[in-house]
Amino acid sequence: MSVRAVWALAAVAVGGAVVAAAWPQAGERAPGNAPAADAPTANPPKPSILEDYLGGSLAAPATSAPSLTVGTAARIERLDDRTVRLDDRFTVRGSGTERDPYLITWELLASASEGVDAAAGRFVIPGRIADLRGAWVRISGYWAPPVQAFEARELMVMLNKWDGCCIGLPPTPFDSIEATLAAPMPVKGEHLFRFGTITGRLEVEPFVAGSFLLGLYRLQEAVMESSS
Repeated sequence: MSVRAVWALAAVAVGGAVVAAAWPQAGERAPGNAPAADAPTANPPKPSILEDYLGGSLAAPATSAPSLTVGTAARIERLDDRTVRLDDRFTVRGSGTERDPYLITWELLASASEGVDAAAGRFVIPGRIADLRGAWVRISGYWAPPVQAFEARELMVMLNKWDGCCIGLPPTPFDSIEATLAAPMPVKGEHLFRFGTITGRLEVEPFVAGSFLLGLYRLQEAVMESSS
């Protein structure tokens, strides 16, 4: 199970408990909603707690790895031997190799949201993102393990501060990366904001459940240089 799937299940459990507590139980009715005189005695079907809580549909046809379509090819302007500018918007340095990875930004990764709509089954990524597939990349951000443990083999690396549970801003699929580490790393403390720089081989593959996009980016063989 992916890092994001673990957290998604946790979010569902918490949100489900909140919604279940507020939802009218069998034989009850919501305040202010008196039944019509000829109303049937049977309770009408309810949407699932997850669908009500997150505003989507688990029944929507989808697979765990839907096909990606590549949109318009990137316009590439070379600035020097190691630097290019993509689509007049994003600067990338490096060669894309393990020894000289591309230095990418969260703004570049987030730009994939322009062509992705999981509810509509549309997964069109721009050429500038497609060109990064299989390349070695390097990016800095906040990180958290999927569960509290003494060591982690997987991490979620994010643009915004989040402790992986309760504090901070949970990530979206466009401003976070699931990372599988080349070797396990020690993890100390709980509910902390951890920051570091990670390097790994980038994969771009949507991970969905129904009409929910749970993840898009993954790093393999990753190495984290953590400052906290």
